[in-house]
Amino acid sequence: MSDETRNQEKKDVDRVRTYVKGLDELMEGGVPKKHIVLVCGHAGTMKSSLTYSIIYNAYKDKGLKSIYLTLEQSKQSIYTHMEKLGMPSKGIDGVAVIDLAKVRKDVAQDKNKAEKVDWLKSIISVLKHYKQRFGCDILVLDSLAALYALTTFKNPRAELFYFFEQLRDLDVTTFLISEIPTDRNVYGLYGIEDFLSDGIIHLKVEQTESGANLYLGIVKMRTTNHVRNFMPLIFENGRFEVVQG
Repeated sequence: MSDETRNQEKKDVDRVRTYVKGLDELMEGGVPKKHIVLVCGHAGTMKSSLTYSIIYNAYKDKGLKSIYLTLEQSKQSIYTHMEKLGMPSKGIDGVAVIDLAKVRKDVAQDKNKAEKVDWLKSIISVLKHYKQRFGCDILVLDSLAALYALTTFKNPRAELFYFFEQLRDLDVTTFLISEIPTDRNVYGLYGIEDFLSDGIIHLKVEQTESGANLYLGIVKMRTTNHVRNFMPLIFENGRFEVVQG
């Protein structure tokens, strides 16, 4: 296969834009559709805000429908926070926010205790149901850390591999919010999420004398030519933007 053919194939890949000003053109137009992408960082790096911004703008711009599954905050908390950031939920019917309380109600109909529920299997089941009923092009799961807190793994490598494969079977573009462990140089708690995912977007904060600055780096994005350096990430007037050096 010639370099020209490879380049044309990459251009032909359907993509989901991030709507971060200045970023999509640095990754051939956006995230390839049906990729599973980790959005990683420590607390306070705007991971939830960034992923919600992607699905919010994807619906406004392209009419793409999304599910935002939050395992940590309530639906109303998400709506309130995003509205303060300039992304009001009113009139945005294409973004369905599902919280853990709703998931528990759907999966625990036999009144089993929460700790007896197979959360990996149950969440996939709920997502399939919502996709059939509502439609879904993009999925956000917030967060892997919260999901792990609900789950007792016997074999993390095998169970997470199967979970990622079930996510792929949903046939949607998926963003998984992941907390970076403080004691290891990996992007997920078990250190295998890096390899199971198709892409990794890393958000980090660096302290300076004048304050704290936020940076974004694309660590990995399969089938995509992309920059690898970290760029300042700013949020103004309801939109994210990267600043190239």
